[in-house]
Amino acid sequence: MEQILEKIGLTKNEVKIYLKLLELGLTTSGAIIKKTGIHNSKVYDGLERLANKGLVTHVIISNTKNFKAVSPDRLLDFLEDKKNNINEEETEIKKIIPQLKLLQQLKTDDTQAEIFQGWKGLETVFNEGIKVMNKNDVWYVLGAYAGEDQQKTNALITKVIKKCEKKKMKWKVLYNESARKTFQYEQQSPITENKFLPQETPATINIYKDVTFIALWIKNPVAFKIKSKKVADSFKKYFEIMWALGKD
Repeated sequence: MEQILEKIGLTKNEVKIYLKLLELGLTTSGAIIKKTGIHNSKVYDGLERLANKGLVTHVIISNTKNFKAVSPDRLLDFLEDKKNNINEEETEIKKIIPQLKLLQQLKTDDTQAEIFQGWKGLETVFNEGIKVMNKNDVWYVLGAYAGEDQQKTNALITKVIKKCEKKKMKWKVLYNESARKTFQYEQQSPITENKFLPQETPATINIYKDVTFIALWIKNPVAFKIKSKKVADSFKKYFEIMWALGKD
């Protein structure tokens, strides 16, 4: 229970105080300090924060504040409030993104090469590409394979393909032969055209628009992204040569 309550946004002290209040019912701050072992100043701070979250109320009895936890059902309302706040923050951020991008263009040099690390980094580089693709645009993949962590690779690529299906993009994928029994969702997707290479490639090359990125599917994956029309065009020509050698 404590881990779940912390996950939704309560601090460790708030969790301890809230759970103890549920157990004790209406009680004083002194009793909470004694039962939880938390320093008195931190108990007062915790009670105030819980009250602000709508999880604790108080009444005054004989000039003494007595605190009480509200119904646990309030936790659902608390989560709903958080979602509404996130939606509002998202709206505000969307308003200033064009200004931030303009600021970036004015103050920094145009980046031609970038490195993305880890699974979140790989997801980011794919998402960047999907955003600029339109209906019927083609994304080329040379040397697709599952890498060292087949489960994570497959999960990420499935997520990517589902996003691409919504945009009605097209994929032309040349797999390493070892990937014939993996990527089942991708291979069966109506937006993909698939062939297999008899030889194995050490990395996966993705080409779309004027971007090329090379992904190394190791335990902590890495992608090298190059933005250059000349480079992308040369890799597309290489892809077509290899496509002609591919097998169904």
